[in-house]
Amino acid sequence: KDLEQFAKLLKQKRITLGYTQADVGLTLGVLFGKVFSQTTICRFEALQLSFKNMCKLRPLLQKWVEEADNNENLQEICKAETLVQARKRKRTSIENRVRGNLESMFLQCPKPTLQQISHIAQQLGLEKDVVRVWFCNRRQKGKRSSSDYSQREDFEAAGSPFSGGP
Repeated sequence: KDLEQFAKLLKQKRITLGYTQADVGLTLGVLFGKVFSQTTICRFEALQLSFKNMCKLRPLLQKWVEEADNNENLQEICKAETLVQARKRKRTSIENRVRGNLESMFLQCPKPTLQQISHIAQQLGLEKDVVRVWFCNRRQKGKRSSSDYSQREDFEAAGSPFSGGP
């Protein structure tokens, strides 16, 4: 109950003072050394985090509310941090030819070692992190499509709810 009231207070205070959820996450980083995403702040306000995570975040957000009340420079700090964040790495786009190479390597070895990732990155002219993340994402895509397939089979086996039977 107390957490619910605080989440409401946080949202009201944030909106009244003209901060976005992303601003709150960034200023937490500047003030306390731990940046939080807009998504995390959104989930906190909507009470969509675990109780444990809500309890961990509350003291930091409580301090943010106090700082926001007492510190007119917070908006400037926030703007400066937003500019720094904007300079960070942009989304990577991978050419079709390179994507095709990655796909064929994935079919041979879906979980390459760090050494193999380094070799692939060098071979394709990509950063190691880009290759590592691509393989992680590709494995997830495989899991999603196989679970979608099994869910579709379950749905089809259950028959249509609109007709008398399957």
